[in-house]
Amino acid sequence: MRIVLLLVFLIFSFPITTYSWEKVPVPDYVNKKTKSPWNFYDDFEDQKVGKVNLKRYQINDKGAGRKPFKIKQESNGNKFLEISVEHGWNKCCGKWVKTERSEFEVKPKRTLNKEIWYGFRLRFPKNFIFVNDRLLVSQFKNQFKNMKKSPLLHINFYENGKVIDVGGDTGGKATTKYNKPEAITHRVANKFRDKNGKFELYRFKVREQPYLSSWNLSSTDTSYPKSFKGIKLGEWNVFKIGIKNSKSEDGFMKVFINEEKVLDYTGITFDWKGTYTGSHIRVGPYRDSDPDGDGYLRQSIHYDDFIVVSDKKTLDKYLN
Repeated sequence: MRIVLLLVFLIFSFPITTYSWEKVPVPDYVNKKTKSPWNFYDDFEDQKVGKVNLKRYQINDKGAGRKPFKIKQESNGNKFLEISVEHGWNKCCGKWVKTERSEFEVKPKRTLNKEIWYGFRLRFPKNFIFVNDRLLVSQFKNQFKNMKKSPLLHINFYENGKVIDVGGDTGGKATTKYNKPEAITHRVANKFRDKNGKFELYRFKVREQPYLSSWNLSSTDTSYPKSFKGIKLGEWNVFKIGIKNSKSEDGFMKVFINEEKVLDYTGITFDWKGTYTGSHIRVGPYRDSDPDGDGYLRQSIHYDDFIVVSDKKTLDKYLN
């Protein structure tokens, strides 16, 4: 009996070192009027290997359910979320676009005039194979009734992983599908191409202008990242994203990959016509379907340390 009591005492006397989803306090220096509506951190450590519990989230489910999601564990004991996509999983959306995806998201909330910083660690397994098509790994989307536009921010891979496209739509008529005039007015993006293992900026887009080539930038222009090291298979990479939804010039989109800046836009980020229903932070693979109909191969991506907070200093504290 004494041994049992001693064990109980020891269990409750020492801090538990296994963490999972936790609420993150908003620092006093953050303006409470502009704070993020979500403030949490999740490292998946309390999850059971081979299973998954996403009760705090929503699955972008169009038929595949929980099949794409599985908790795995590294040799060092670290647990992470593996998300897979297969041909036809959660296919969407009618005749005008054919896509498949496996995403989860925070429960949508309104974010106009709010400042949100979110991030995660991402790893493509060593045996990962890109396809010569679009593969999105995360998006921040302002959703509207009957929405037919791209997200405010997407992180896309193209051309067998040799091109990375970061950006999205800052406005437009939500119920009208992609068209060139609106894209020229509202789209913001940076496109990088792999050159000998280093990704170099080759095209960029600002509001009210068509795409421009990187040679249009002067050597002294520091507002655009010229290059970054890129991403290696089999290694964890840190993604940090800052968003402020605004109808004024104080809005912004900032994206860092492994502490290197890949997008730094300041200006209008919410210039929409439509019935706004909330904003979505989605994580997971989203890709175009094989146009030949044969189906692309199964792709699995690893995610860990998912966090959404109100300021970059707090984000850095958890992800550095």
